[in-house]
Amino acid sequence: MTYQQPPAAPKRAPFAFRLALAIWVIAEAAAFFGLAYLIGFFYTILIAVGTTVLGVALVTNAGKKSFRSARDYLNSGGDPSRELPNGYAIAGALCLIIPGFVTDLIGLLLLFPPTRLLFRGLGRWIAASAPVMRFGGGDVIDGEVIDERSADDMRTGDWDPDAPVKYGDTKNGPRSIDPGP
Repeated sequence: MTYQQPPAAPKRAPFAFRLALAIWVIAEAAAFFGLAYLIGFFYTILIAVGTTVLGVALVTNAGKKSFRSARDYLNSGGDPSRELPNGYAIAGALCLIIPGFVTDLIGLLLLFPPTRLLFRGLGRWIAASAPVMRFGGGDVIDGEVIDERSADDMRTGDWDPDAPVKYGDTKNGPRSIDPGP
């Protein structure tokens, strides 16, 4: 008879995170019901939908602008570890998409450059505490390409082994150095 241990219970989130989440939900509910009491339920829903639509429009606009500026910055030899100028605008637009008036207020504060200073320290703290991501990192094998032939040419026999190889010839797409089976 074999005894199996029951699966371990999932690890709980830290208390500070659970408390912050509870406060955020209560603040969003209070803001919603308070605004609904002041201006009416229909207008409150209309404002919530309007801020979501505004957030979607701003995310597409700020996203295109951010990618364009990031591409230009990196192409000019910029350091990729520096923060990009439109990151706060994208975060603000995303906060507008999330339903809730507290997140809408935070999103509006992130959209305007003078009020972004309130969040600059928080952004740097988050960036510093994020885990380092390494891509690749496998063993590097030093080598030299002696001859490069198209796999199609090698299979069909349409190549001359004594002909010079034209490096950089990509009219037929990328070349494979693996002759295949």
